[in-house]
Amino acid sequence: MTPPHKLVTNGLTVNVRVEGMGPNLLFLGGSNFDLSLNPAVFKSTLPQHFTVAAADPRGLGGTDAPDGEWSMHDYAQDAVNVLGALGWDRAYVLGESFGAMTALHLATLVPERIAGMALAAGSAGGAGGSSYPIQTLRDIADPHARAAAALAIMDDRFDALCKTSPTLARNRIDARLKAEAAFLASGQNAKNHPRLLAARAGHDAWQNLPDITIPTLVFAGRFDQQAPVERAENIVKAMPNAALHIIEGGHSICFATSEPGDLIIKAWMPPTGCASG
Repeated sequence: MTPPHKLVTNGLTVNVRVEGMGPNLLFLGGSNFDLSLNPAVFKSTLPQHFTVAAADPRGLGGTDAPDGEWSMHDYAQDAVNVLGALGWDRAYVLGESFGAMTALHLATLVPERIAGMALAAGSAGGAGGSSYPIQTLRDIADPHARAAAALAIMDDRFDALCKTSPTLARNRIDARLKAEAAFLASGQNAKNHPRLLAARAGHDAWQNLPDITIPTLVFAGRFDQQAPVERAENIVKAMPNAALHIIEGGHSICFATSEPGDLIIKAWMPPTGCASG
């Protein structure tokens, strides 16, 4: 395993991890992405086929937290700066949840530098529909109730699971509470996560979608209520070169099964097996 390291970019110092060999692939993680928590992208098959880079978003993990309010444009510009600091003139981009939102803004900034794009469990915002306002979950004082609410939003089968398999449901609640505690204990996450969520709340890339001609794979979980299937359908209708793939799962579809990764590898790997990008 390649450990994360500090990368000085044009905008701020970010905590980044690079692993694998092959075409360049920039992964943009969700709103609780933190490299210290051993993210699933590096346990997937993608590093076996691509040179995968991922960085803690501004304010999280080991990445700087600049003063002032943050916007989705800031997160997209941070991604541009990471590409520059890595020396990557061109790369594939995979965004998951909050990262999918960031990818849509990134695509409007430097479309010529994106060889292909994949969006998992994301939304366009605006008239295309927003993802669930997860910042409102903080208003639920009881941690178990908050975890249960989050799980039900992420997968609409969870309420039924609570009735049919209460022990399994409780185990999932406990696992989420443990993951949430680990995330909040890392770096300055507890302080800065609300700032990221405020930027997320202002996400709106809808008006830009018709101009994004990058070949794009769009993944949606059939049971996802955080970024429902209709949000993905709206993205595909608005973008001229996008294809929808509905996965049998909830919000965490990107690495829950091998299907999205397999589709990405099939779409993006050069026929000759030669590295490019």
